[in-house]
Amino acid sequence: MNQTQTNLSQVRQKEKVSLNEGLPKIDPRTVIEELKSHLYSDDNFKKLFSDAEDKKYRENFQLFDRDSDERINFTELQELLTSIGYVYDEQELSELYKELEDSEGQGIRSDALFILVSKKKREQDREEQLIEAFKSVDLENTGYIQSEYFKELLMTMGYRFTEDEADEYMKFIDPKNEGKFLYIDIVKKILK
Repeated sequence: MNQTQTNLSQVRQKEKVSLNEGLPKIDPRTVIEELKSHLYSDDNFKKLFSDAEDKKYRENFQLFDRDSDERINFTELQELLTSIGYVYDEQELSELYKELEDSEGQGIRSDALFILVSKKKREQDREEQLIEAFKSVDLENTGYIQSEYFKELLMTMGYRFTEDEADEYMKFIDPKNEGKFLYIDIVKKILK
């Protein structure tokens, strides 16, 4: 068995998560509907948030609800999310806010905060899954993957790329053709 076959065999044994998982972007409306159905079905809400998190988010919501009308506006939402450690791109948050705003257009209610936090948690989970997938092919645990080795994996595992497709994808992975890439940077590029 040559070195490449040995490496591929080791990868297959370590493989937990596919690199293809989490790559397609999902529009905000679909994410919100998915999160709403997850949050409000059965006892799923309790599975997503600990009692301490639930209390923390509700208390913070009340602090930012300065007029005590059980709603917060866009600016207050940005401040609130930042205060609890969840930073959104302004355009993305604006789109989500419009989707979650109450029917009177007076702001969002506390349940919307939980949806936004859930979305960020889901993104963090996806990032962790992708990092784990790349780690499974980082046999030396350096944080880098050799480009030729990765190209070979693209053509021999899972959804098999043609050589042209693999070459095209490698332009994204290793644009400067350095021969290796830091996969944490690639995960960030993928999730942009």
